[in-house]
Amino acid sequence: MQVSELSPHLVRALGGLFGLAGGVAAGRLADALPPRYEIRHLTQGSARARRNVVLVVLGILIGVALAHFTLMAPERSVARAGIAFGTNLVLAISLTGAAAVDLEHMILPNEVTLGGAALALATAYFRDVGLVGALVGMVAGVAITYLPALLYKKIRGRSGMGIGDAKLALLAGAWLGAEGVLFVIFAGAVQSALSATVMRLAGFQLAVPESVKAEIDELRAKAAAGDAEARELLGDDPMAADVGDALANMRLPLGPFLVLGCLEFLFGQREILRAWASFFDP
Repeated sequence: MQVSELSPHLVRALGGLFGLAGGVAAGRLADALPPRYEIRHLTQGSARARRNVVLVVLGILIGVALAHFTLMAPERSVARAGIAFGTNLVLAISLTGAAAVDLEHMILPNEVTLGGAALALATAYFRDVGLVGALVGMVAGVAITYLPALLYKKIRGRSGMGIGDAKLALLAGAWLGAEGVLFVIFAGAVQSALSATVMRLAGFQLAVPESVKAEIDELRAKAAAGDAEARELLGDDPMAADVGDALANMRLPLGPFLVLGCLEFLFGQREILRAWASFFDP
């Protein structure tokens, strides 16, 4: 059975329903994952409600958009299209939840990054990227992020890019291939820098999350008491130097912008690759 035999209205409706369910699940993830990392200051009240509404709306939009793109390949079998749709939906919506966690607690959960990379690799054969493309993308993601991060730490003596960002790049490579992870990292870095510049010019201050403040305060107390491991962790944590400083020294999390880059490439891959090709071969 092919996609062309399905009702377009039914496909879009199912996409919206699955997206709605995924958005609700993303909110649950944003609540459930932080305690697994010993984070005790959780988002509550109106802030939590606003976050969950945003995640539900994003989930519906993602589901409908993926359904629309599914209909653009009418010759594809329903089984193959279903695997691609399900994989893209799970990864895209779980990443929106991870972005929320990163904004709230400055952490990207392994359950999403490494778990997502495993799912993307397991389904690569049934998607356009292919198994070889996914493996090449994973290698590219590690080479572009993790290796330079290790070099930076060796030279400067502390971490630069968070290891969670490198794991997210690994997921992007397995999901979107080498071209995708290159775009995700470039677009994420550019959009992050532009956003930070606009915020600085506008005088908008991004408050350090309470959970991060609490963690750093706890480490500082242990370090003051003579805990060598706590002193080492403080010296390695770039956020430790940011707490209490001016906006210019505040660290805007990169994770949400990498997630944005993933969604941009997922839905704009053809146009992005076409523009890339025309730039180098006008």
